[in-house]
Amino acid sequence: MPADHMPTIPASPAGAENAAPAALRLVGGTSTAPDAVLASTAGPLRELCVRPWDDPKLARRGHDPRSAYAERFWVAVLGPSAMWFLRLLARELDELAPGEDLRLDLDSTARRLGLQHRGGRTSTFMRTVDRCVMFGLARFADDGTLMVRTHLPPVPRRLHDRLPRELRDEIEHWFRTGERSEFSLGETRLLASCMLMLGHGLHESAERLVTLGVAPNAANEVTAWAWAQRCTRPRPRQHR
Repeated sequence: MPADHMPTIPASPAGAENAAPAALRLVGGTSTAPDAVLASTAGPLRELCVRPWDDPKLARRGHDPRSAYAERFWVAVLGPSAMWFLRLLARELDELAPGEDLRLDLDSTARRLGLQHRGGRTSTFMRTVDRCVMFGLARFADDGTLMVRTHLPPVPRRLHDRLPRELRDEIEHWFRTGERSEFSLGETRLLASCMLMLGHGLHESAERLVTLGVAPNAANEVTAWAWAQRCTRPRPRQHR
């Protein structure tokens, strides 16, 4: 898929309206019953149910909202508030139990981001949410349910003009990096393992590999491999 073409928004699953209500976790406020009715647009909007918007195409070529790529490039397009909002949701979604949905107390979440929300659609917080929707990084499934991308697409070429000149030069490197690499599979795995051993995080390690010339897809795969090896490797027994 061309880098300057945003992924197609998938349709909502059939029968979703008739599905049984999932368990909901309220973030930033008091707990409520799982089958509580979300606020509609007719009145003040106080809560949102947030669900991951998974895209298999972006699972390989996309970027985690907490990655160095998102911080360097997407923040210049979205603005800091929207970027921090996506990062906050990425962390909260990672901590959910299987089958659990995330419910946001909007007033409390807005304060965590240094914004205001008085229940209206024109608050600074809701403008931040709408900005994520405008750039295709989130969408409303209904009045009270927000679908959020778990992986951000590459910044489209048509938006490169929004970047400062030094970032435009840097982001071109990411687009020029193809599937071919001067490193073998074994070498990239070794590099990824070394990055993790040096204390770099999962996403930071993959980003560093890309700066060395490894294709983003390959960098994500070998870093995931190295992380899995690190987690499953038996610890050496200590001799007394």
